[in-house]
Parts: sequence; C-alpha cells; structure tokens
Amino acid sequence: MNKTSLQIFEECGEVYGLVELVGNEQSLITSIASFEKGGPQTMVFAPNQKAFETALSNKASLIVISNKTAIPTNLSLADTAIIKSANIAVAHARIKQKYADHDLSQSGWSAIHPSAVIHESVQLPKEIRIGPNVVIEQGVTIGEKSNILANVVIEHHANIGTDVTIHPGTIVGWDCVIGDHCLILSNSVIGSEGFGYAQDQYFNHHRIPQTGNVIIGNKVTIGALNTIDRGTYGPTRIGEGCIFDNQCHVAHNVTIGKQCILLSGFLCAGSSVLGDRVVASGGTMIKDHVTICSDVYLMHRAGVIKDISTPGMYAGAPVLPMSEYVKSNAIYADLGALRKEIKILQAKIERLSFSQ
Repeated sequence: MNKTSLQIFEECGEVYGLVELVGNEQSLITSIASFEKGGPQTMVFAPNQKAFETALSNKASLIVISNKTAIPTNLSLADTAIIKSANIAVAHARIKQKYADHDLSQSGWSAIHPSAVIHESVQLPKEIRIGPNVVIEQGVTIGEKSNILANVVIEHHANIGTDVTIHPGTIVGWDCVIGDHCLILSNSVIGSEGFGYAQDQYFNHHRIPQTGNVIIGNKVTIGALNTIDRGTYGPTRIGEGCIFDNQCHVAHNVTIGKQCILLSGFLCAGSSVLGDRVVASGGTMIKDHVTICSDVYLMHRAGVIKDISTPGMYAGAPVLPMSEYVKSNAIYADLGALRKEIKILQAKIERLSFSQ
C-alpha cells in the first residue's frame, strides 16, 4: 500500500460511506493499523471520541472517524488527515478488504499446483488458484477468481460460483451449489450425509439415503468446522448474505433465510425453517420441524422447541420473550428465600391447626 489520503478518499468515496476529507490531503499511507498502535504513515479507524484522541496522540497520518465525532477547532492538521464516515464499521470492513486483505498468492505455489487431481471433464477458468492435493471430480464447474486451497475435495457435479474462496481441508459434496463471493473456512463439510435412519423391531438402524443437495446463496460465509447436511430429497438451503461462525451444524432439509448471523455452537435440527435476519447467539439449539419468522434474536443459549411467529428478542431454554425471561430469572434468583418463607408459613399453619 502506498497511497495519499486524497487517493484513498477518491478511490473509496461515498460507495464506502466516506463523506468528507479534512487536513493534509497529501499525507502518505503505507499500512493500516489499530487506533491503539497506528503511527506516522498509517491509517486507523477510530470508532469513538476516546479512540480518536488516542489516534491523534499516536500521530496516525490518516484517521477515519464517525461523522458524529467532534474535531477540536484548534487542532493542527499539518501532518494528519481525517476522513469522516457515515458508518465507520462498514468503512473499516470495506477499506481493509480493498487495501489490506490477506494475499492468497503469497503461498508460493503456481496457480494450479501439480499435485492437484482434476478430472478431465472439468474446464477451469483462466483466473483461478488451486492448491496442493486438491481433488476435483467429474462434472464440477468453478467460476472465475476462485481460490481452492490445499486438500479441498469437490465431489462430482458440484457447482462453485465466481470469486469463491474455500480454505484447506473442506469438502464440498456431490451436486451441491455454492453461490458467488462466498467464503468457506477450513475443515467444513458442505453436503454431508443427512442423519436419516429407520429402526426395525430389534432396533437395528436402516440408513435412508440422503439424495438431495445443499444450495448456498451469494455472499455467504461458512466458518471453520461447520457441517451442513444435504437434504433427503430436496435441498438444504442457506440464504444470501448469511454469516456462520465456527463449529455450527445445519441438519438435512433446513431452510435458512437471507442475512442471518449464526454464532459458534449453533445447532439446527432437520426440516426447520428460519426467516431473514435471524440472529442466533452462541450455543443456540433449534428443534426439528420448527419455523422461526424473520427478525428474531435468539440469546443466552436459546433452546427453540416450538414455532416463533412474532419478531423480537427471545432467550433461555425453552425460549421466552426477553421481557418474560428477565422476570423469570429474577424470580429464580429469589427461590431460596421464598422457600424459607414458605417453610416458616407452613410451620405457623401447622401450629395454628394443632392449637385448634
């Protein structure tokens, strides 16, 4: 990176939420750092007034601030530039993606590693990276600008979109579909066998072949060590823009809507349906055949055992609306004292009954 403050502002501009540049437009920027560490020739993002003051004291050359952050009127900006942003969090994300994301070409390998095993039927695009020991079976399609890293297995007739990065050790099952601009982190399994079995009178288990697939929309992130099971007949669906943390599991025939946030330990049993913009905090568990409407927040290791049809915040196991959950927690904390009071009252009642 070797840009002036003005170049950064002009290259990013309103599309990245930048609204104004003040100070030294020619200050040279060679790197991006945290506001606590950034000094001369660095760009930093200061999310609040205190962070802004820290960045100023460290003499950061370019400071991106919220347009609500106050700039002292007597501040000298001879060596510093300040960019105001309408949404500093989004500006941080998009600018760092543009100028300081990890460069996958630094692996040192050729674009297609000679150890990769690629079926002769696969027609690779011109702009692609394939790492060591990758296996790509027959009938697979992969879009331009995709990165398939070491030890990834893509089974037959899977469809991988444009600008997809799949990290080492991941398996994409047969017939599965991954949309454009997706990120799949290490050791995840997309299209694993759904957990479908029947039991006879002796409790022997008889496997029901899972012959559906997984369809993942555009701009989805799947964290490390995720498993998403294929459907029994139709697809398991993950909607556009969803982001999964590490160690999540989605069972067969589940449908998840758009722009959901699913944190570590999220477990969703088969045939459940989640609407759009559902947020599930760590450890959330959802029973099978449950429907959750859009704009639901599941908190405090929520356990969902029945449908949720009203948007809002829910918590606990089984879940309650947040207002009821807070009340029940307060009552629970007083149960010991209430138990003592009840024992005292019972003793008084017994004495009164005896005296009569």
